[in-house]
Amino acid sequence: MHELAVYLHLDEGTVSKLVASGKIPSMQVDRQWRFQKKAIDEWVEDQLVGEDESFVDVPDGMKLPLEDLLPDQALITNLRANSPLGVIEELAARAYTNGWLADKPWFVGAVVERESLASTAMEGGVAFLHTRAKDKGKIARPFIVVGRSWEGIPFGANDGAPTYLFFLLGLKYDRLHLPILGRLARALRNPATIAKLRSMQSPDQMRALLLKEDAAVRAGIVPEIAAAAFKPKLDRQLRLRAIRRLQTAKSKPETPPPSAPRQRKRKA
Repeated sequence: MHELAVYLHLDEGTVSKLVASGKIPSMQVDRQWRFQKKAIDEWVEDQLVGEDESFVDVPDGMKLPLEDLLPDQALITNLRANSPLGVIEELAARAYTNGWLADKPWFVGAVVERESLASTAMEGGVAFLHTRAKDKGKIARPFIVVGRSWEGIPFGANDGAPTYLFFLLGLKYDRLHLPILGRLARALRNPATIAKLRSMQSPDQMRALLLKEDAAVRAGIVPEIAAAAFKPKLDRQLRLRAIRRLQTAKSKPETPPPSAPRQRKRKA
């Protein structure tokens, strides 16, 4: 169950409910749930849209190219936010500014509500932010916004480590949500890919790498990755900038607390 939750990038409680209700193909062996990768992939691909949506008009999430969801303006290489709510606000603001989001307050609230159930931050420094409800009237077009934090932000990952890469998904339709989420999860299984994304200076380089890794996933080319992760080799210039920011913050003089008024000694 835990491995399936990681594979789908859903919290384990949600996966457990889907399995118990028979919505996810599964079998029990020695009182333990077991899942076949092929059956799970087919289940993800067969996710349908709601009754009020035209099935023909909605693109197939397993085939839709990532570049259609991730234009050049969708990458923020240096997030200013330093808190979970700040990250959500900053990413949603980018989507709203570009006209992809029709109702920003609703969207931010829906993402926060989803995060309150269980953090979408995963081990390795990546989080996939999304809403539970897919309200097509409040999302102008399906989108993904990617944000990167140099210092990292505590976001509730199971390993307790900071999160550095944030993917905000506004996918508008259920038929897009799980397939795209699964594709991103598989594309970022490799610690080397995460390390490169954390160290690249250009947003064009980051986007090109994401498109390349996603294309490999769609082609079924996903190599086996060792479980051990490693730290990224940061660009020297970017590392110096981060050091200077820390030094500047430390060098700011602290305001001394107000001193108590001196009392005059009474003459005997």
